[in-house]
Amino acid sequence: MRMKAISPPIITSNRLPAYLVLSLLALLLTFSAGCGGPATTPGDGTATSGEVPELTDEVIHERINGARVRPIPEENGTGEAISWSFYDQEPKEITVVEKQVNGDHATVVLDIKTQSSPRSRNPRFLAGQIRTVWELQTGWVLRKWEIINTENISMKYKNLPKPPATPDSDR
Repeated sequence: MRMKAISPPIITSNRLPAYLVLSLLALLLTFSAGCGGPATTPGDGTATSGEVPELTDEVIHERINGARVRPIPEENGTGEAISWSFYDQEPKEITVVEKQVNGDHATVVLDIKTQSSPRSRNPRFLAGQIRTVWELQTGWVLRKWEIINTENISMKYKNLPKPPATPDSDR
């Protein structure tokens, strides 16, 4: 049995095949996308490795989410102290009381009013001041402000009335 040799396709036109053109275009886009450096918007709390980004109110409002404060005493002093983590979905009023930036570190005192979601098992309202300690952290390319510590100054909580039970909540 004789094997037939398979010859490569013969290109009779002066144009490159479409798959080759698309491959070259994809490579060009991939390698040229990183040439201009990362896109940063003023005040987003990030910058390239040689710059110090500004610690704006917007950055503070965004990065407070996920921060934990403890201990937080009950407003009337009778309940047990709790810890609290801030979440993006919870309603918050945040006022910057004091901000001190010194190189790669900052201390920011915030006055915060927030509460748990209406469907929470233990609905609570919290109000008062906290001190946040920030550090400018450097990644591969970007530098951004991150909270490294929180301290309760005057924040207290108040238990809110529990929502009435609905027929769906018994299931």
